[in-house]
Amino acid sequence: MLKFLKKILGKELNKKTLIPEGFEDHVDFNTNVEHEYKNKIIDYFILNGFDLIKTPLIEFYENNSDNCLFIETRKNKPKLFIRDDITPQIIRIASSRFKNKKRPIKLCYYGEVVRKKGTMLRPERQFLQVGSEIIGSDSVLADIEIINLAYKSLKKIGVTNITLELTSKKFLDEIFSKIKDNKILKELKTFIKQKDKKNSLALVNNKDHKKFLENLFDLSGRIDDVNKSIYSLGISNITKKEISNLKKISKSINLNFEDQIIFDFTEIDNKNYHDGIKFTFFARNVRGEVASGGRYKIKNNINEETAIGFTCFMDSVLRASSFENKSKKILIPFKTSETIKKNLIKKNYILYSFFENNSDIRKKAKKYLCTHIYENKKIKKI
Repeated sequence: MLKFLKKILGKELNKKTLIPEGFEDHVDFNTNVEHEYKNKIIDYFILNGFDLIKTPLIEFYENNSDNCLFIETRKNKPKLFIRDDITPQIIRIASSRFKNKKRPIKLCYYGEVVRKKGTMLRPERQFLQVGSEIIGSDSVLADIEIINLAYKSLKKIGVTNITLELTSKKFLDEIFSKIKDNKILKELKTFIKQKDKKNSLALVNNKDHKKFLENLFDLSGRIDDVNKSIYSLGISNITKKEISNLKKISKSINLNFEDQIIFDFTEIDNKNYHDGIKFTFFARNVRGEVASGGRYKIKNNINEETAIGFTCFMDSVLRASSFENKSKKILIPFKTSETIKKNLIKKNYILYSFFENNSDIRKKAKKYLCTHIYENKKIKKI
């Protein structure tokens, strides 16, 4: 069994713990908090008309990313993989089981994902995703609904000092489509990822395209500064329409005073399945994005349709939330009446009943990490 685990995880396992790098046991109170936050977000999605679906952890391999873990199967049998992202599963469902369902479809989901390797910003290789998708509408109103939904759900679970980064793949695609030399194109993408304006511009010969790329660099920044000059970006009808969409979106997101919107027109999408508007939520002093999403295409038989969605990364959400744990854990005798238990629950107490005698109840409470005790028909703080 150990040999099998080594093969599918691709890492040397600790023989004592059997936990490879990037994985861990979650045994502290944050596990309770994550559960509570996940439910709050999902409940908010459902109240806004999104149907909850559940997808399997394991599927047959078909054009998936290179960051998924494979499970060994018998020779000549289809490969199995452990999902590393839930959005591709939503795409599969929309183009198969829901292919005849009236559009737009509004879906939400949650589930654990597992990745073959972590990143510097997210070394964890297993974490909980929570998200929602609107499938089959190309209206900018769908983008506004999803981004507002994402923003408000983050606020509901105490994420503050949010930066919403807006961009679109269509701007850089306008430049990339004009470069026929693959070597130059690869170099250009590298320089743009590094935000190296000088070397990026040196690789673009056409005067109009060079000016367009220069504007992409210069106009990235805070929304108040960009809004005055954003229309100077337009180079084609496609990019002009995208500018109009970005303006509508930014005006429709009602941010709290401590939050901000920025534009980054030189952002390159590493996942490479977004094809238009893309957005990312960051929280101050929190590594990695808190949530992200964007526009993508779904093939439905010979037809193609558009979708917009986003995902919350719950490990980052826990780090970003400003909420203090207000749960109060109270030690109660096992024979406490149901009426008293209900009243304690109404007052937001978590009940912990003990089975021993009542001697030294305070010592027991501390042992079980309780904040209060119920003694002589009174609630007492430890």
